[in-house]
Amino acid sequence: MSKELSNFGDHAEVTMQSNVAGSESVGIEGYYHVVCRDADGNIKWEEEFPNLVNAVGKQLMFDTLLRTSGTYTTVGPFLGLISGASPTFAAADTMTSHGGWTEFINYTVGGSAVRGTAVFTASTSTGTTPSNVTTCAAAAITYTITGAGGTVGGCFLVTGSGAVSTQSSTAGTLYSAGAFATAKVTTAGDTVSVTYSTTATS
Repeated sequence: MSKELSNFGDHAEVTMQSNVAGSESVGIEGYYHVVCRDADGNIKWEEEFPNLVNAVGKQLMFDTLLRTSGTYTTVGPFLGLISGASPTFAAADTMTSHGGWTEFINYTVGGSAVRGTAVFTASTSTGTTPSNVTTCAAAAITYTITGAGGTVGGCFLVTGSGAVSTQSSTAGTLYSAGAFATAKVTTAGDTVSVTYSTTATS
């Protein structure tokens, strides 16, 4: 049962009672789709995996949509690679504090040693309540593996004030991070193509 009470300027009082109960929840999920090709263009491996949307990422989303006055300027978002065979993640991770993983930096994007910039298309929606799905996806980013290559364990997305494409930078807000089911080995000359998409379901 819900009860709604409203007071108006003329001091009239209106009370409404209803036995109708309704609720709606929204779940936000993100996915990384990654394809690795060798120097000859042959597919070495391909995987899609979900990510953890970090607490600070969700806070940024709410603050920019519901609190920010004026126009919010999108920074990035920048998509980086995660190093190591067994990265771990926590909702409390931030760009300055993520003890379970480190950034993989043996790559270039467009000839420069920088994180890729995720360019998102306009979101689309299908279905109606109680089964609506809204999706937004970024164009694929290609990372060319350099130097000694190494093991790639996952991907992360950083945005918000201060975020930069500079590898190893701890500036900005960590929006999300995720890991492969099994870490992948890369060698110099490989290309790794990453596509990020996110859905909101209600």
